[in-house]
Amino acid sequence: MTTSPRVFSALAMVVGLSAISLSAWAEAIRQIAVEGNQRVESETIGSYLPFKVGDDYSPAASSRIIKGLYSTGLFANVAVGFDEGVVTVKVVENPLVNRVAFEGNDAIDTIRLEEMTQLKTRAIYSPAKVQADVKALQAAYRSRGMFTTTVNAQLIERDQNRVDVVYVVDEGDKTKISRINFVGNQRFSDGDLQDVIATKTSAWWRFLSGGDTYDPARLEVDKDLVRRHYLSRGYADVQVTSAVAELSRDSKEFIITYTVFEGPKYDFGNIDVALNAEAEGLQTSELKPLVTLQPGELFNAGRVDDNTDKLIDYLGKSGFAFLDVKPDYRKDEAARTVDVVFNVTPGPRVYVNRINIEGNTRTRDYVLRREMRLAEGDAFSSDKIKRSKDRLTYLDYFKKVDVERAETDQPDRVDLNVKVEEQSTGEFNVGAGYSTFDGLLATADVRERNFMGKGQEVAVKFAVSQRKQDYNLSFTEPYFMGQELAAGVDLFNQQTDYQSESSYDVASTGGGLRLGFPMSEFTKNTIGLGFKETKIENVGSAASQFIRREQGKRSSATLSNTWAFDNRDSYLTPTRGSRVALTADYSGLGSDVNYLKGLANVSWHHEVWDDLVFSAAGRAGAIYDFGQDLPVYDHYAISNQALRGFEYNGIGPRDRVTGDALGGKYMVGHNLELSFPLGSAMDDLGVKGLVFNDGGIVKSFEGATSGVIDADLYRMSVGAGIFWRSPIGPLKLSLAMPVVKASEDRTQMFNFSVGSSF
Repeated sequence: MTTSPRVFSALAMVVGLSAISLSAWAEAIRQIAVEGNQRVESETIGSYLPFKVGDDYSPAASSRIIKGLYSTGLFANVAVGFDEGVVTVKVVENPLVNRVAFEGNDAIDTIRLEEMTQLKTRAIYSPAKVQADVKALQAAYRSRGMFTTTVNAQLIERDQNRVDVVYVVDEGDKTKISRINFVGNQRFSDGDLQDVIATKTSAWWRFLSGGDTYDPARLEVDKDLVRRHYLSRGYADVQVTSAVAELSRDSKEFIITYTVFEGPKYDFGNIDVALNAEAEGLQTSELKPLVTLQPGELFNAGRVDDNTDKLIDYLGKSGFAFLDVKPDYRKDEAARTVDVVFNVTPGPRVYVNRINIEGNTRTRDYVLRREMRLAEGDAFSSDKIKRSKDRLTYLDYFKKVDVERAETDQPDRVDLNVKVEEQSTGEFNVGAGYSTFDGLLATADVRERNFMGKGQEVAVKFAVSQRKQDYNLSFTEPYFMGQELAAGVDLFNQQTDYQSESSYDVASTGGGLRLGFPMSEFTKNTIGLGFKETKIENVGSAASQFIRREQGKRSSATLSNTWAFDNRDSYLTPTRGSRVALTADYSGLGSDVNYLKGLANVSWHHEVWDDLVFSAAGRAGAIYDFGQDLPVYDHYAISNQALRGFEYNGIGPRDRVTGDALGGKYMVGHNLELSFPLGSAMDDLGVKGLVFNDGGIVKSFEGATSGVIDADLYRMSVGAGIFWRSPIGPLKLSLAMPVVKASEDRTQMFNFSVGSSF
């Protein structure tokens, strides 16, 4: 085959042009020029370039430069040119955000919307951030049932390359739900399943719940709730195949339809535990008794989950940190049974290698370490890890506490990483409030809960109301002499007006020392020694003879001991756990008042259902008066918080002539309470509803005499109320009806108290 001279000429020309082109583009870079930048330094832009002066320039570098500079979010436009050895990078900077504003928002306040947006004042403007903000704002409204809400971003240009970003919100109406249908359900009616799901049909009485507005995310939750409902009642084959929402023509209401395949009922078949790996000191026979499922019982997936958690907790407490427990289901469709095998795969027994603490810029390391229930070298325990995190959280020094385990090079060793985020522990509060006992109340409180980062507490407090003046100074060292001993000192001065109950005032001044020490993980004992001087004054001319004869000043020295067990999850609003406190006080030691007083307080809390908490509490106390001259202010009196429906000191012995309350030498009382959610909107505000039954009795050992009324009657009341963690402090409001009362009792149906800090 021969090649014509023309072909050779063409090839030679192509090769020549290519050589010339490569020679041109391979020219060395003599200079790099940056143009258009105002805020961003040229050196910063140069750091994103893949070459420097002296390197050969390549056209492929232009696209990399443009991509890299765009990715910073600093620039609205980037152009790259090359001419005679000079690389020119021209940029147009994104403007600086002057301010971010919101218009048209009523359902969600501006502060909450600001928390959701990425763009902030003095941030770099970016169209991508605006789009992300619009989506986040629409999602927030959708979660509140306002599915038709639209959000548009408007830019207002300012001088010096600045812009105002205004998010204009058209909230529209809440998208209601007119009907909820179920298809395929035969075992349970539509009404039964509607009670199970979170979504509800719209009705006027659901204005607080928020569950009667359409939210697509809630439909997935509903599908799982229906599935769990069937699985807990024997239907192992159940499937919720779809949840479809159809919008009405006027776009104001949805019709939601769930499609269910039920299948037949199943019972439990064989139940077993399989240990799939050898573990030192662990036997299958040790795990089987933990499983409570029995063959022949109705299949219940919820009980399987409970037993799985029980096995995991047991293995974690036994030191097996890395484990896996998976229930294996084997259905026999002919026999309608489900065999369950709990496959347990534990890792090796693990020990703590190092405990690393991060984030504590102020709090000393030893303050955190002394709260840990594990030390370096101890056998790992998930139960102790949880308890350590709880103890660190209860300190209230930190906004966030995480305790994480991390693998090491040694298979039987793990590190514990304790990560905290500190928060302010110093407080200066002035406040105001009102209660049905104290009336108007003003308070001031200077308190440091983590003094100098050592975990010590210093507090100076005073409260002044229409009926009481109370001044206190206290100091607490939680680890006295390096031991887990809570040592403290208290000084106080109090004046209280009891004119409306008993026609006298009381003024007390004193102080005390206390020392508390743990007896077990949840048990503590506290010993106290106190001294006070008390004066009964301003006794009315029509006061009881029993009060008039006590007018004057007395001193008392008191030795007290309190034993307390407390494993509640919260002091203010517990949902689980219990507390038992037994206190004995002896007053004497050469003082004017001689008595022995005992007091027992018990409470128990249990979450019956999600956010539905039942609490039961009881108290009992008795005083033995050695000198038969116990002053009236040391007698027992039940408050209007412990026995709602009655005034403070509204029950118990009274002067037969004047009606003055005298208090008693023993008392017994109880409280039964059920707290419940009032809907998602109220949950966000920290509002709970409650119903209750209170009871109590206060008596003297002598009983009724010629001058004293002392009814042998256990008083009781029932009522309802709300508890609100309001921005100005805990608010309690209750309406109670006495159902058992004596004729001389003083009742009070409405009870209200609130405190504030600002």
